[in-house]
Amino acid sequence: MSKFSTLQKFTIILMVAFAGLAAYWFMHGGSGSNSRVAVTKSLVAAKKLSVACRAYALDHEGNFPPSLDALFPAYLTDRSALVSPLAPSEPVGYLYTPGGKYAGPVNAVVIEDKFASLLHLRIVAYVDGSARVLTPP
Repeated sequence: MSKFSTLQKFTIILMVAFAGLAAYWFMHGGSGSNSRVAVTKSLVAAKKLSVACRAYALDHEGNFPPSLDALFPAYLTDRSALVSPLAPSEPVGYLYTPGGKYAGPVNAVVIEDKFASLLHLRIVAYVDGSARVLTPP
C-alpha cells in the first residue's frame, strides 16, 4: 500500500517543479532584468539631457536650447548621450520639446524616450531636471 495518495504525489511533484523554476528565475535575474536595466539607464540619460538643457538655459537668458544639437560640444561632449538604451542602434532615441524656460512649469516634459512605449512605459524628464518612469493608463 502506498504511503501517499495520488493527489499528494501530484502536489509534491508540482511543488518540486515550481521550486526548480523559481530557482532558475532568481539565478538569471528575474523576469525582464535586461529591460529593467535598460529602463534605468534611459531614465538616467533623460535626466542628464534635461540637466544639460538647464545648464544651457543659465547661459542663454533662461531659454532652453532650440534643439538638442545646440548642447554639443559645450554642455555635452559625446553624441552617444542621445542614444536610448532601449534602442541602441538608433542615433537619437529621445524626443525634445523646445521652447522651455529655466523657470518654466516644473511639470513640463522636456525629454522623452521615443522607445519606452514599446515596454508600455513613458520615460520623461522635466524642466526642473527631475525624471520619472510612468505607466500610462
